[in-house]
Amino acid sequence: MDNSAGVSVLLGPKAMPEPSANPAREDLNNNPLSSFGEQCQNRRKRKRTDRVRASRKKRNAARKRDGWSPDEIAGAGNEESSLRPLPRIPLKSMKEAEANLAFGDEQDITHKAPASAAATQLKCQSCEIVGLPSGPNLGFLPQIDKWLNVALQDGSSHYRQKKYAVAVSRFTTALELCSKGSVLEEPCDADYEDVAKVVSFIESRLVACYLRMKRPDLALLHSHRSIRSDPIYFRNHLRQAMVYRLLGNPCEAVRSAMIADYVYWLSGGVEEHISKLIKLYWQGLLEEAITMEENFSVLYTPCVGKVTKDFVEQTEETFRNLHPAFSAYIFTDPLTGHLLPQTTDWRTDTSTQSYTLTIGFKRSQDGQFLDKLLLRRCPTFTGLRSPFIHPTSADAGKMCEALGRKILPVLDFIKCTKLDVGFSAGSGLIERLQFADYLGQLSRTKEQSQILEHTLAELGLAPYLQDISPTDASLLQELMAESVDTLEGKRTDHERVWNALQKVGDIEEMLYEMENVYLKNKALRAVRRQQARERRREAKRRWDKSMPKKVPAPVLGEPASWT
Repeated sequence: MDNSAGVSVLLGPKAMPEPSANPAREDLNNNPLSSFGEQCQNRRKRKRTDRVRASRKKRNAARKRDGWSPDEIAGAGNEESSLRPLPRIPLKSMKEAEANLAFGDEQDITHKAPASAAATQLKCQSCEIVGLPSGPNLGFLPQIDKWLNVALQDGSSHYRQKKYAVAVSRFTTALELCSKGSVLEEPCDADYEDVAKVVSFIESRLVACYLRMKRPDLALLHSHRSIRSDPIYFRNHLRQAMVYRLLGNPCEAVRSAMIADYVYWLSGGVEEHISKLIKLYWQGLLEEAITMEENFSVLYTPCVGKVTKDFVEQTEETFRNLHPAFSAYIFTDPLTGHLLPQTTDWRTDTSTQSYTLTIGFKRSQDGQFLDKLLLRRCPTFTGLRSPFIHPTSADAGKMCEALGRKILPVLDFIKCTKLDVGFSAGSGLIERLQFADYLGQLSRTKEQSQILEHTLAELGLAPYLQDISPTDASLLQELMAESVDTLEGKRTDHERVWNALQKVGDIEEMLYEMENVYLKNKALRAVRRQQARERRREAKRRWDKSMPKKVPAPVLGEPASWT
Protein backbone atom coordinates (compact mmCIF):
# COMPACT_ATOMS: atom_id res chain seq x y z
CA MET A 1 0.00 0.00 0.00
CA ASP A 2 1.42 3.37 -0.95
CA ASN A 3 1.01 6.43 1.17
CA SER A 4 0.69 10.01 0.03
CA ALA A 5 4.42 10.56 0.18
CA GLY A 6 5.06 7.82 -2.33
CA VAL A 7 6.50 5.44 0.25
CA SER A 8 5.60 1.77 0.29
CA VAL A 9 4.37 0.39 3.58
CA LEU A 10 5.11 -3.25 4.31
CA LEU A 11 1.80 -5.02 4.90
CA GLY A 12 2.64 -8.50 3.75
CA PRO A 13 2.82 -10.51 0.55
CA LYS A 14 0.15 -9.92 -2.00
CA ALA A 15 -1.80 -12.93 -3.19
CA MET A 16 -0.98 -13.28 -6.86
CA PRO A 17 -3.22 -15.46 -9.06
CA GLU A 18 -1.55 -18.58 -10.24
CA PRO A 19 -1.41 -19.00 -14.02
CA SER A 20 -3.64 -21.66 -15.43
CA ALA A 21 -1.95 -24.71 -16.86
CA ASN A 22 -4.68 -25.19 -19.47
CA PRO A 23 -6.09 -21.98 -21.04
CA ALA A 24 -8.78 -23.92 -22.87
CA ARG A 25 -9.99 -25.44 -19.62
CA GLU A 26 -10.01 -21.96 -18.06
CA ASP A 27 -12.15 -20.64 -20.90
CA LEU A 28 -14.46 -23.60 -20.52
CA ASN A 29 -14.86 -22.90 -16.83
CA ASN A 30 -15.71 -19.27 -17.57
CA ASN A 31 -18.33 -20.34 -20.13
CA PRO A 32 -21.86 -19.81 -18.71
CA LEU A 33 -23.03 -22.83 -20.69
CA SER A 34 -20.69 -25.23 -18.89
CA SER A 35 -22.27 -28.29 -17.39
CA PHE A 36 -23.42 -28.54 -13.82
CA GLY A 37 -20.98 -31.36 -13.12
CA GLU A 38 -18.03 -29.27 -14.25
CA GLN A 39 -19.21 -26.39 -12.10
CA CYS A 40 -19.39 -28.65 -9.06
CA GLN A 41 -15.91 -30.00 -9.80
CA ASN A 42 -14.53 -26.48 -10.09
CA ARG A 43 -16.26 -25.55 -6.82
CA ARG A 44 -14.65 -28.54 -5.08
CA LYS A 45 -11.26 -27.50 -6.49
CA ARG A 46 -11.74 -23.98 -5.19
CA LYS A 47 -12.66 -25.30 -1.75
CA ARG A 48 -9.64 -27.59 -1.76
CA THR A 49 -7.39 -24.70 -2.83
CA ASP A 50 -8.83 -22.51 -0.09
CA ARG A 51 -8.15 -25.20 2.51
CA VAL A 52 -4.57 -25.61 1.27
CA ARG A 53 -4.02 -21.87 1.38
CA ALA A 54 -5.52 -21.67 4.87
CA SER A 55 -3.32 -24.49 6.18
CA ARG A 56 -0.27 -22.95 4.50
CA LYS A 57 -1.08 -19.61 6.06
CA LYS A 58 -1.47 -21.26 9.46
CA ARG A 59 1.91 -23.02 9.11
CA ASN A 60 3.61 -19.79 8.11
CA ALA A 61 2.02 -18.03 11.07
CA ALA A 62 3.34 -20.75 13.37
CA ARG A 63 6.79 -20.63 11.84
CA LYS A 64 7.26 -16.89 11.89
CA ARG A 65 7.54 -14.48 14.76
CA ASP A 66 4.74 -12.04 15.49
CA GLY A 67 7.00 -9.18 14.45
CA TRP A 68 8.26 -9.94 10.96
CA SER A 69 8.42 -12.68 8.41
CA PRO A 70 10.95 -12.91 5.55
CA ASP A 71 8.04 -13.70 3.24
CA GLU A 72 6.52 -10.35 4.13
CA ILE A 73 9.76 -8.64 3.30
CA ALA A 74 9.79 -10.38 -0.06
CA GLY A 75 6.53 -8.67 -0.93
CA ALA A 76 7.71 -5.37 0.57
CA GLY A 77 4.68 -3.63 -0.84
CA ASN A 78 6.77 -2.82 -3.88
CA GLU A 79 5.29 -4.21 -7.06
CA GLU A 80 8.20 -3.07 -9.20
CA SER A 81 10.81 -5.00 -7.24
CA SER A 82 12.37 -7.77 -9.29
CA LEU A 83 14.21 -9.40 -6.37
CA ARG A 84 12.98 -12.87 -5.54
CA PRO A 85 12.49 -13.84 -1.87
CA LEU A 86 15.21 -16.02 -0.41
CA PRO A 87 14.06 -19.41 0.89
CA ARG A 88 13.59 -19.90 4.59
CA ILE A 89 16.71 -21.48 6.04
CA PRO A 90 16.46 -24.56 8.26
CA LEU A 91 18.78 -24.67 11.24
CA LYS A 92 20.76 -27.57 9.78
CA SER A 93 21.37 -25.74 6.50
CA MET A 94 22.35 -22.59 8.36
CA LYS A 95 24.91 -24.49 10.42
CA GLU A 96 26.37 -26.03 7.28
CA ALA A 97 26.65 -22.61 5.67
CA GLU A 98 28.19 -21.31 8.88
CA ALA A 99 30.86 -24.01 8.91
CA ASN A 100 31.71 -23.40 5.24
CA LEU A 101 32.01 -19.66 5.81
CA ALA A 102 33.85 -19.71 9.13
CA PHE A 103 36.34 -22.45 8.23
CA GLY A 104 36.39 -22.11 4.45
CA ASP A 105 39.90 -20.65 4.33
CA GLU A 106 41.54 -23.63 6.06
CA GLN A 107 41.83 -25.59 2.84
CA ASP A 108 44.01 -22.80 1.39
CA ILE A 109 46.61 -23.11 4.15
CA THR A 110 49.58 -25.05 2.82
CA HIS A 111 53.13 -25.75 4.00
CA LYS A 112 55.28 -26.09 0.94
CA ALA A 113 58.54 -25.16 2.59
CA PRO A 114 59.53 -25.00 6.24
CA ALA A 115 61.03 -21.51 5.90
CA SER A 116 58.06 -19.93 4.25
CA ALA A 117 55.15 -22.03 5.44
CA ALA A 118 53.74 -19.47 7.86
CA ALA A 119 54.22 -16.71 5.32
CA THR A 120 52.25 -18.79 2.82
CA GLN A 121 49.43 -19.13 5.33
CA LEU A 122 49.37 -15.41 5.92
CA LYS A 123 49.42 -14.70 2.20
CA CYS A 124 46.35 -16.88 1.74
CA GLN A 125 44.47 -14.65 4.12
CA SER A 126 45.76 -11.37 2.73
CA CYS A 127 45.25 -12.23 -0.91
CA GLU A 128 41.50 -12.02 -0.47
CA ILE A 129 41.68 -8.29 0.31
CA VAL A 130 43.74 -7.09 -2.63
CA GLY A 131 42.44 -3.91 -4.12
CA LEU A 132 41.29 -2.15 -0.96
CA PRO A 133 42.60 1.45 -0.92
CA SER A 134 44.34 1.11 2.43
CA GLY A 135 47.95 0.74 1.38
CA PRO A 136 50.26 -0.92 -1.11
CA ASN A 137 51.28 -3.85 1.12
CA LEU A 138 47.92 -5.59 1.42
CA GLY A 139 48.54 -8.26 -1.20
CA PHE A 140 51.70 -9.76 0.29
CA LEU A 141 53.57 -10.15 3.56
CA PRO A 142 57.35 -10.30 4.04
CA GLN A 143 59.21 -13.12 5.73
CA ILE A 144 58.26 -13.43 9.40
CA ASP A 145 60.54 -14.12 12.34
CA LYS A 146 62.20 -17.53 12.51
CA TRP A 147 60.96 -18.54 15.96
CA LEU A 148 57.49 -17.22 15.25
CA ASN A 149 57.49 -19.26 12.06
CA VAL A 150 58.32 -22.40 14.06
CA ALA A 151 55.50 -21.72 16.55
CA LEU A 152 52.99 -21.17 13.75
CA GLN A 153 54.07 -24.33 11.93
CA ASP A 154 53.73 -26.35 15.10
CA GLY A 155 50.31 -24.87 15.90
CA SER A 156 49.00 -25.42 12.38
CA SER A 157 50.27 -29.00 12.39
CA HIS A 158 48.45 -29.82 15.62
CA TYR A 159 45.33 -28.09 14.32
CA ARG A 160 45.27 -30.32 11.24
CA GLN A 161 45.66 -33.32 13.54
CA LYS A 162 42.63 -32.06 15.53
CA LYS A 163 44.76 -31.58 18.65
CA TYR A 164 43.14 -28.26 19.32
CA ALA A 165 44.28 -27.82 22.93
CA VAL A 166 47.93 -28.24 21.92
CA ALA A 167 47.40 -25.92 18.96
CA VAL A 168 46.01 -23.27 21.33
CA SER A 169 49.17 -23.41 23.43
CA ARG A 170 51.37 -23.03 20.32
CA PHE A 171 49.37 -20.10 18.96
CA THR A 172 49.42 -18.50 22.41
CA THR A 173 53.21 -18.79 22.37
CA ALA A 174 53.19 -17.13 18.96
CA LEU A 175 51.18 -14.22 20.39
CA GLU A 176 53.68 -13.85 23.22
CA LEU A 177 56.49 -13.67 20.68
CA CYS A 178 54.57 -10.97 18.80
CA SER A 179 54.13 -8.97 22.00
CA LYS A 180 57.92 -9.05 22.46
CA GLY A 181 58.50 -7.68 18.95
CA SER A 182 59.39 -10.95 17.20
CA VAL A 183 57.09 -10.59 14.19
CA LEU A 184 59.16 -9.92 11.06
CA GLU A 185 62.78 -10.67 10.30
CA GLU A 186 63.49 -6.98 9.80
CA PRO A 187 61.60 -5.24 12.60
CA CYS A 188 63.09 -1.84 11.83
CA ASP A 189 61.53 -1.87 8.35
CA ALA A 190 58.29 -3.54 9.42
CA ASP A 191 55.06 -1.96 8.27
CA TYR A 192 52.21 -1.63 10.75
CA GLU A 193 49.71 -3.28 8.42
CA ASP A 194 51.98 -6.30 7.94
CA VAL A 195 52.41 -6.73 11.69
CA ALA A 196 48.65 -6.33 12.20
CA LYS A 197 47.97 -9.03 9.60
CA VAL A 198 50.26 -11.48 11.41
CA VAL A 199 48.58 -10.79 14.75
CA SER A 200 45.13 -11.05 13.19
CA PHE A 201 46.01 -14.39 11.64
CA ILE A 202 47.13 -15.81 15.01
CA GLU A 203 44.03 -14.50 16.75
CA SER A 204 41.82 -16.00 14.05
CA ARG A 205 43.55 -19.38 14.49
CA LEU A 206 42.80 -19.21 18.21
CA VAL A 207 39.16 -18.46 17.44
CA ALA A 208 39.00 -21.46 15.11
CA CYS A 209 40.57 -23.72 17.75
CA TYR A 210 38.13 -22.66 20.45
CA LEU A 211 35.19 -23.04 18.10
CA ARG A 212 36.33 -26.57 17.25
CA MET A 213 36.55 -27.22 21.00
CA LYS A 214 32.98 -25.92 21.50
CA ARG A 215 34.23 -23.09 23.71
CA PRO A 216 32.76 -19.90 22.23
CA ASP A 217 33.19 -18.08 25.54
CA LEU A 218 36.96 -18.34 25.14
CA ALA A 219 36.81 -17.49 21.43
CA LEU A 220 34.89 -14.23 21.91
CA LEU A 221 37.81 -12.11 23.08
CA HIS A 222 40.11 -13.37 20.32
CA SER A 223 37.43 -12.72 17.67
CA HIS A 224 37.30 -9.07 18.77
CA ARG A 225 41.08 -8.80 18.62
CA SER A 226 41.28 -10.39 15.18
CA ILE A 227 38.83 -7.80 13.83
CA ARG A 228 40.64 -5.01 15.64
CA SER A 229 43.93 -6.01 13.99
CA ASP A 230 42.46 -6.66 10.54
CA PRO A 231 38.92 -5.25 10.16
CA ILE A 232 38.76 -5.84 6.39
CA TYR A 233 39.03 -9.63 6.33
CA PHE A 234 35.48 -10.89 6.02
CA ARG A 235 36.00 -14.33 7.61
CA ASN A 236 36.96 -12.67 10.90
CA HIS A 237 33.45 -11.22 11.03
CA LEU A 238 31.90 -14.56 10.11
CA ARG A 239 33.74 -16.30 12.93
CA GLN A 240 32.56 -13.60 15.30
CA ALA A 241 29.00 -14.16 14.07
CA MET A 242 29.35 -17.86 14.83
CA VAL A 243 30.68 -17.09 18.31
CA TYR A 244 27.78 -14.78 19.06
CA ARG A 245 25.24 -17.29 17.79
CA LEU A 246 26.64 -20.02 20.02
CA LEU A 247 26.61 -17.63 22.98
CA GLY A 248 22.92 -16.84 22.42
CA ASN A 249 23.36 -13.27 21.16
CA PRO A 250 21.79 -13.36 17.69
CA CYS A 251 21.58 -9.56 17.32
CA GLU A 252 25.35 -9.15 17.31
CA ALA A 253 25.61 -12.22 15.08
CA VAL A 254 23.27 -10.59 12.55
CA ARG A 255 25.35 -7.42 12.47
CA SER A 256 28.59 -9.39 12.09
CA ALA A 257 27.14 -11.33 9.14
CA MET A 258 25.90 -8.12 7.50
CA ILE A 259 29.32 -6.50 7.92
CA ALA A 260 31.00 -9.64 6.54
CA ASP A 261 28.90 -9.40 3.39
CA TYR A 262 29.69 -5.70 3.01
CA VAL A 263 33.42 -6.13 3.69
CA TYR A 264 33.60 -9.00 1.20
CA TRP A 265 32.25 -6.69 -1.51
CA LEU A 266 34.40 -3.78 -0.30
CA SER A 267 37.58 -5.86 -0.49
CA GLY A 268 36.93 -6.82 -4.09
CA GLY A 269 35.24 -10.19 -3.62
CA VAL A 270 33.76 -11.31 -6.94
CA GLU A 271 32.62 -14.86 -6.23
CA GLU A 272 28.84 -14.69 -6.35
CA HIS A 273 28.25 -17.96 -4.52
CA ILE A 274 30.15 -16.73 -1.44
CA SER A 275 28.09 -13.55 -1.31
CA LYS A 276 24.86 -15.52 -1.67
CA LEU A 277 25.95 -17.93 1.05
CA ILE A 278 26.71 -15.02 3.38
CA LYS A 279 23.30 -13.48 2.66
CA LEU A 280 21.58 -16.78 3.39
CA TYR A 281 23.47 -17.03 6.66
CA TRP A 282 22.61 -13.41 7.42
CA GLN A 283 18.94 -14.08 6.79
CA GLY A 284 18.91 -17.17 8.98
CA LEU A 285 20.48 -15.25 11.86
CA LEU A 286 17.98 -12.43 11.47
CA GLU A 287 15.10 -14.89 11.61
CA GLU A 288 16.58 -16.42 14.75
CA ALA A 289 17.05 -12.99 16.35
CA ILE A 290 13.43 -12.02 15.73
CA THR A 291 12.14 -15.38 16.93
CA MET A 292 14.05 -15.20 20.21
CA GLU A 293 12.68 -11.79 21.16
CA GLU A 294 9.78 -12.04 23.60
CA ASN A 295 9.36 -8.51 24.94
CA PHE A 296 8.88 -6.67 21.65
CA SER A 297 7.87 -7.21 18.06
CA VAL A 298 9.18 -5.49 14.93
CA LEU A 299 8.04 -4.35 11.51
CA TYR A 300 10.30 -3.30 8.61
CA THR A 301 8.76 -0.81 6.20
CA PRO A 302 10.25 0.15 2.82
CA CYS A 303 10.98 3.85 2.71
CA VAL A 304 12.54 6.29 0.27
CA GLY A 305 13.72 9.69 1.40
CA LYS A 306 13.11 11.39 4.70
CA VAL A 307 10.69 9.94 7.22
CA THR A 308 7.67 12.23 7.60
CA LYS A 309 5.21 12.51 10.44
CA ASP A 310 2.36 11.15 8.32
CA PHE A 311 4.49 8.17 7.33
CA VAL A 312 5.29 7.39 10.98
CA GLU A 313 1.63 7.64 11.99
CA GLN A 314 0.54 5.36 9.15
CA THR A 315 3.28 2.83 9.91
CA GLU A 316 2.44 2.73 13.60
CA GLU A 317 -1.25 2.34 12.84
CA THR A 318 -0.40 -0.60 10.60
CA PHE A 319 1.71 -2.07 13.39
CA ARG A 320 -1.20 -1.79 15.86
CA ASN A 321 -3.47 -3.64 13.48
CA LEU A 322 -0.92 -6.40 12.87
CA HIS A 323 0.39 -6.83 16.43
CA PRO A 324 -2.09 -5.52 19.02
CA ALA A 325 -0.35 -7.41 21.84
CA PHE A 326 2.80 -5.30 21.38
CA SER A 327 1.20 -1.86 21.21
CA ALA A 328 1.80 -0.62 24.76
CA TYR A 329 4.65 1.52 23.44
CA ILE A 330 5.46 1.85 19.74
CA PHE A 331 8.66 3.42 18.48
CA THR A 332 9.67 4.14 14.89
CA ASP A 333 13.33 4.81 14.17
CA PRO A 334 13.48 8.36 12.77
CA LEU A 335 16.45 7.44 10.58
CA THR A 336 16.27 5.15 7.58
CA GLY A 337 19.09 2.90 6.49
CA HIS A 338 18.01 -0.48 7.80
CA LEU A 339 19.08 -3.23 5.40
CA LEU A 340 17.72 -6.71 4.81
CA PRO A 341 19.52 -9.57 3.03
CA GLN A 342 16.76 -10.14 0.48
CA THR A 343 16.98 -6.65 -1.02
CA THR A 344 20.63 -5.73 -0.50
CA ASP A 345 23.07 -5.42 -3.36
CA TRP A 346 26.25 -3.57 -2.46
CA ARG A 347 27.32 -3.13 -6.07
CA THR A 348 24.67 -0.54 -6.92
CA ASP A 349 22.89 1.87 -4.59
CA THR A 350 19.72 1.88 -6.69
CA SER A 351 19.00 -1.82 -6.18
CA THR A 352 19.43 -1.72 -2.40
CA GLN A 353 16.13 -1.10 -0.62
CA SER A 354 16.23 0.90 2.60
CA TYR A 355 13.78 0.29 5.43
CA THR A 356 12.54 1.92 8.59
CA LEU A 357 12.15 -0.07 11.78
CA THR A 358 9.09 0.00 14.02
CA ILE A 359 9.28 -1.69 17.43
CA GLY A 360 6.34 -2.39 19.68
CA PHE A 361 6.63 -3.39 23.34
CA LYS A 362 4.34 -5.35 25.60
CA ARG A 363 5.10 -2.97 28.47
CA SER A 364 5.52 0.74 27.97
CA GLN A 365 8.33 1.02 30.54
CA ASP A 366 10.51 -1.28 28.42
CA GLY A 367 10.77 1.18 25.54
CA GLN A 368 10.24 4.64 26.95
CA PHE A 369 13.97 5.30 27.12
CA LEU A 370 14.10 5.32 23.29
CA ASP A 371 12.26 8.65 23.24
CA LYS A 372 14.98 10.25 25.33
CA LEU A 373 17.78 8.72 23.31
CA LEU A 374 16.59 9.10 19.74
CA LEU A 375 13.65 11.48 19.48
CA ARG A 376 14.65 14.48 21.57
CA ARG A 377 16.31 17.52 20.03
CA CYS A 378 19.37 16.87 22.20
CA PRO A 379 19.72 13.08 22.70
CA THR A 380 21.07 12.22 26.13
CA PHE A 381 22.01 9.09 27.98
CA THR A 382 19.22 7.74 30.10
CA GLY A 383 21.18 7.20 33.26
CA LEU A 384 21.28 8.51 36.78
CA ARG A 385 19.19 11.48 37.86
CA SER A 386 22.33 13.23 39.13
CA PRO A 387 24.97 12.66 36.43
CA PHE A 388 27.40 15.17 37.94
CA ILE A 389 27.79 13.17 41.15
CA HIS A 390 30.00 10.10 41.33
CA PRO A 391 27.62 7.10 41.58
CA THR A 392 27.68 4.80 44.54
CA SER A 393 28.05 1.04 44.30
CA ALA A 394 24.30 0.61 44.60
CA ASP A 395 23.67 3.11 41.78
CA ALA A 396 26.30 1.42 39.60
CA GLY A 397 24.66 -1.95 40.19
CA LYS A 398 21.24 -0.59 39.22
CA MET A 399 22.62 0.97 36.06
CA CYS A 400 24.42 -2.26 35.13
CA GLU A 401 21.16 -4.12 35.51
CA ALA A 402 19.24 -1.57 33.43
CA LEU A 403 21.88 -1.40 30.70
CA GLY A 404 22.49 -5.14 30.45
CA ARG A 405 18.87 -6.29 30.52
CA LYS A 406 16.81 -3.39 29.21
CA ILE A 407 18.69 -0.78 27.18
CA LEU A 408 21.53 -2.49 25.33
CA PRO A 409 19.48 -5.45 23.97
CA VAL A 410 17.05 -3.05 22.29
CA LEU A 411 19.83 -0.83 20.93
CA ASP A 412 21.67 -3.90 19.65
CA PHE A 413 18.58 -5.02 17.78
CA ILE A 414 18.09 -1.56 16.26
CA LYS A 415 21.63 -1.40 14.95
CA CYS A 416 21.86 -5.05 13.85
CA THR A 417 20.51 -4.08 10.40
CA LYS A 418 22.34 -0.74 10.07
CA LEU A 419 25.89 -0.23 8.89
CA ASP A 420 26.22 3.42 9.86
CA VAL A 421 25.40 3.83 13.54
CA GLY A 422 27.61 6.82 14.38
CA PHE A 423 29.09 7.81 17.73
CA SER A 424 26.25 9.77 19.29
CA ALA A 425 23.99 8.82 22.16
CA GLY A 426 21.58 6.10 21.14
CA SER A 427 24.02 4.39 18.78
CA GLY A 428 24.86 1.81 21.43
CA LEU A 429 28.55 2.71 21.43
CA ILE A 430 28.48 5.37 24.17
CA GLU A 431 26.05 3.28 26.21
CA ARG A 432 28.34 0.25 25.92
CA LEU A 433 31.32 2.26 27.13
CA GLN A 434 29.26 3.60 30.01
CA PHE A 435 28.31 0.01 30.80
CA ALA A 436 32.00 -0.93 30.86
CA ASP A 437 32.63 1.98 33.22
CA TYR A 438 30.03 0.72 35.67
CA LEU A 439 31.44 -2.79 35.42
CA GLY A 440 34.86 -1.43 36.34
CA GLN A 441 33.40 0.27 39.41
CA LEU A 442 31.92 -3.07 40.46
CA SER A 443 35.29 -4.83 39.93
CA ARG A 444 33.89 -7.07 37.18
CA THR A 445 37.07 -6.80 35.16
CA LYS A 446 36.51 -9.80 32.88
CA GLU A 447 33.20 -8.50 31.57
CA GLN A 448 34.65 -5.01 31.32
CA SER A 449 37.55 -6.20 29.16
CA GLN A 450 35.18 -8.02 26.81
CA ILE A 451 33.04 -4.91 26.41
CA LEU A 452 36.09 -2.73 25.73
CA GLU A 453 37.56 -5.19 23.21
CA HIS A 454 34.22 -5.30 21.42
CA THR A 455 34.10 -1.50 21.36
CA LEU A 456 37.66 -1.25 20.02
CA ALA A 457 36.76 -3.66 17.21
CA GLU A 458 33.75 -1.49 16.32
CA LEU A 459 35.81 1.69 16.42
CA GLY A 460 38.51 0.18 14.22
CA LEU A 461 35.89 -0.89 11.69
CA ALA A 462 33.91 2.38 11.71
CA PRO A 463 35.95 4.21 9.00
CA TYR A 464 35.14 1.43 6.52
CA LEU A 465 31.39 1.58 7.17
CA GLN A 466 30.70 5.31 7.10
CA ASP A 467 32.07 8.66 6.05
CA ILE A 468 34.05 10.17 8.92
CA SER A 469 34.03 13.96 9.28
CA PRO A 470 37.02 15.73 10.90
CA THR A 471 35.04 16.13 14.12
CA ASP A 472 34.05 12.47 14.16
CA ALA A 473 37.63 11.45 13.34
CA SER A 474 38.91 13.36 16.36
CA LEU A 475 36.22 11.83 18.55
CA LEU A 476 37.04 8.38 17.16
CA GLN A 477 40.70 8.74 18.10
CA GLU A 478 39.83 9.96 21.58
CA LEU A 479 37.44 7.08 22.17
CA MET A 480 40.01 4.53 21.02
CA ALA A 481 42.73 6.05 23.17
CA GLU A 482 40.50 6.18 26.23
CA SER A 483 39.31 2.61 25.66
CA VAL A 484 42.87 1.32 25.41
CA ASP A 485 43.87 3.22 28.55
CA THR A 486 40.89 1.82 30.42
CA LEU A 487 41.69 -1.68 29.21
CA GLU A 488 45.25 -1.33 30.44
CA GLY A 489 44.19 0.17 33.77
CA LYS A 490 45.67 3.61 33.15
CA ARG A 491 44.34 7.09 34.00
CA THR A 492 41.80 5.84 36.47
CA ASP A 493 41.55 9.29 38.11
CA HIS A 494 40.72 11.11 34.89
CA GLU A 495 37.32 11.61 33.35
CA ARG A 496 36.57 9.52 30.30
CA VAL A 497 35.40 10.86 26.97
CA TRP A 498 32.04 9.12 27.16
CA ASN A 499 31.36 10.55 30.62
CA ALA A 500 32.17 14.02 29.33
CA LEU A 501 29.82 13.47 26.39
CA GLN A 502 27.10 12.44 28.80
CA LYS A 503 27.58 15.56 30.92
CA VAL A 504 27.61 17.81 27.87
CA GLY A 505 24.41 16.20 26.69
CA ASP A 506 22.81 16.64 30.10
CA ILE A 507 23.85 20.31 30.18
CA GLU A 508 22.47 20.90 26.70
CA GLU A 509 19.25 19.17 27.65
CA MET A 510 19.04 21.32 30.77
CA LEU A 511 19.53 24.49 28.70
CA TYR A 512 16.90 23.39 26.19
CA GLU A 513 14.48 22.63 29.00
CA MET A 514 15.16 26.03 30.61
CA GLU A 515 14.62 27.69 27.25
CA ASN A 516 11.35 25.84 26.73
CA VAL A 517 10.18 26.73 30.23
CA TYR A 518 11.14 30.38 29.70
CA LEU A 519 9.35 30.60 26.35
CA LYS A 520 6.32 28.82 27.78
CA ASN A 521 6.18 31.17 30.78
CA LYS A 522 6.71 34.17 28.51
CA ALA A 523 3.81 33.14 26.30
CA LEU A 524 1.72 32.45 29.40
CA ARG A 525 2.52 35.89 30.82
CA ALA A 526 1.57 37.53 27.53
CA VAL A 527 -1.76 35.69 27.56
CA ARG A 528 -2.39 36.67 31.16
CA ARG A 529 -1.60 40.32 30.41
CA GLN A 530 -3.97 40.28 27.47
CA GLN A 531 -6.66 38.68 29.61
CA ALA A 532 -6.08 41.31 32.34
CA ARG A 533 -6.51 44.10 29.75
CA GLU A 534 -9.73 42.56 28.54
CA ARG A 535 -11.01 42.27 32.09
CA ARG A 536 -10.21 45.92 32.82
CA ARG A 537 -11.93 47.05 29.64
CA GLU A 538 -14.99 44.98 30.46
CA ALA A 539 -15.09 46.34 34.02
CA LYS A 540 -14.85 49.89 32.73
CA ARG A 541 -17.70 49.30 30.30
CA ARG A 542 -19.85 47.89 33.07
CA TRP A 543 -19.01 50.82 35.34
CA ASP A 544 -19.84 53.33 32.70
CA LYS A 545 -23.15 51.61 31.99
CA SER A 546 -24.14 51.51 35.67
CA MET A 547 -23.45 55.19 36.36
CA PRO A 548 -26.41 57.74 35.82
CA LYS A 549 -26.13 60.22 33.08
CA LYS A 550 -24.92 63.67 34.16
CA VAL A 551 -27.46 66.60 34.02
CA PRO A 552 -26.01 69.62 32.26
CA ALA A 553 -25.55 72.70 34.48
CA PRO A 554 -28.16 75.50 34.10
CA VAL A 555 -27.29 78.48 32.01
CA LEU A 556 -27.12 81.81 33.87
CA GLY A 557 -30.10 84.06 33.32
CA GLU A 558 -32.53 81.20 32.73
CA PRO A 559 -34.77 79.57 35.34
CA ALA A 560 -33.78 76.09 36.39
CA SER A 561 -35.89 73.33 35.01
CA TRP A 562 -37.16 70.77 37.46
CA THR A 563 -37.52 67.28 36.36
